[in-house]
Amino acid sequence: MKTKAKSVEECTTLFEIEVPKETIDKAFEDMYAQFAKSANIPGFRVGKAPKELVRKYYPKEAKKEVMNQVIPGAYQNAVEEHKIEPIGYPEITDLIFEEGKMMTFKAKVDTRPKFKLKNYKGIQIDKKKAAVKGEDINKAIENLREYNAKYVAAEDRPIQLNDYVVSDLECVVDGRSAHKKRENLWLYADKESLMSGLTEKMIGMKKGEERDIEVALPEKYPDKTLAGKIAKYHVNVKDIKVRSLPSVDDEFAKDLGKENLEQLKKEIAEALEKKMVSDGEIAMENQLLSKLIDENSFAVPSNLIKKQAHLMIEDAKAKLQEKGFKKEDLDKKDDEFTGRFKDDAARRVRLMFILDRIATDETIEADDKDLENAYKAISIQTGKNEKEIKDYYEKEALKDNLLERIREEKTIEFLLKNADIKEKD
Repeated sequence: MKTKAKSVEECTTLFEIEVPKETIDKAFEDMYAQFAKSANIPGFRVGKAPKELVRKYYPKEAKKEVMNQVIPGAYQNAVEEHKIEPIGYPEITDLIFEEGKMMTFKAKVDTRPKFKLKNYKGIQIDKKKAAVKGEDINKAIENLREYNAKYVAAEDRPIQLNDYVVSDLECVVDGRSAHKKRENLWLYADKESLMSGLTEKMIGMKKGEERDIEVALPEKYPDKTLAGKIAKYHVNVKDIKVRSLPSVDDEFAKDLGKENLEQLKKEIAEALEKKMVSDGEIAMENQLLSKLIDENSFAVPSNLIKKQAHLMIEDAKAKLQEKGFKKEDLDKKDDEFTGRFKDDAARRVRLMFILDRIATDETIEADDKDLENAYKAISIQTGKNEKEIKDYYEKEALKDNLLERIREEKTIEFLLKNADIKEKD
C-alpha cells in the first residue's frame, strides 16, 4: 500500500492512499466466500451455489462490503505510518474503486495540535477577601423591602409620577388593533419606563376616567414592525396605587420568618459571605484559565472552532428567545453572532487541548467513583432518580462526555492547588 500525507492547513492532514490490486482481489475473494455460505440462488440449496454464480448474483453487495472493510483499514495504516494523531472521523473523497483494480482515495482529517506546554504550576492569581460590609447588608435588606413592598390604593387624587396605574388598554396602529384588549394592566408612571410616552400623558387622570392618547411607540418596542409608529391608545383608569415599603424592624424580620432583625442581619451576612467565597472561587478559576490560554498560543483545527462557535451561538440564541426575541429575527444575525464568538470559540478549543495535555502529564483521570458522584450531584440538582440519570447518560452515549468533563474539573482543581494565590482586599 502506498500513502502520502501533507498538511493542507493548520492541524489538518490530507492523505493520498493507494490500495494494491492484490489486496482488493483478496478482499473480494474472501467476501464472496462469506456470501457463498448463505447465498440463496435458484436451483441450488442455500450455501451450495458455485462461486461463479455467487459473483454474478452479489456484485454490488460484495463491492459495498469490501469498500467498508478496506477503506478504514487502509486509512488506519496511513495514520500509523505517518504518526498522525487524528481528531474525529476523516472526510473520504476522490474514491476510485472497481473490482479487479487497485483502489485510490483521499482522506482529510483534523489532527491534534503540536505545542510546547508552558509551565502551569505556580501561576499567580489574586484572591479577593470575603469581607461583608455593613453597606452590603443594608443593600440586601433594601432589596428585601422592595420585594416585600405592598401596593395600597392612593387617596382620592389624580395620577402622579411614580404611581402604579391599573388600567384597561386598547391600542390602534395604522387603523388596526395592535393587540388584544389588555385588562387590569399595571403601568408605572415613570419618565424612564418603556411606556413613558403613554404614562406621562396619563398624569392627572383620575380613577374611573377614560381618555384617548396618541404617542409614538419607542424604537425599542418589542414588536419591531410597530416600533417608531404612532399609536392611539384608549385608556380606562381602574385604580391608582402607591408602593409602600415595610419598615426595617423586628416585625419586618418576623414577616420573613426570623426571630428578630438581628437574626435577619446575621443570616444575610452569612449568605453574602458564602456568595462572596463562591464568586471568588469562580474569579480565581477564570484568572487561571485565562492566563493558561494567553501563555500557550498555538493553532487549533478550524472545524473544532466552527463547532464550538455554533454551540455558543445556539446557547446565546436560546437565552435571547427566553427574553422574548423571535427565533427568525435571531437567525438573520448568524454572521454577526459568528463574528462575535469566533475568538472566544478558538480560546475555548485551545483550552481544551491545554487541559488535556496537563491531565495526561499529571496522570489525572476520571474513574467510576467520580462518575457515581456526578450522577448523585445531577440527581440533587434535577430532583430525578440516580438510576434514571445513569440510564439516560448511557442510552444517549453521553457517559464519555461526562467523564471528560469530570477529568477537566479535576485538572482545574489540581492547577488551583498548585497556583500562587495572593489574597487582596
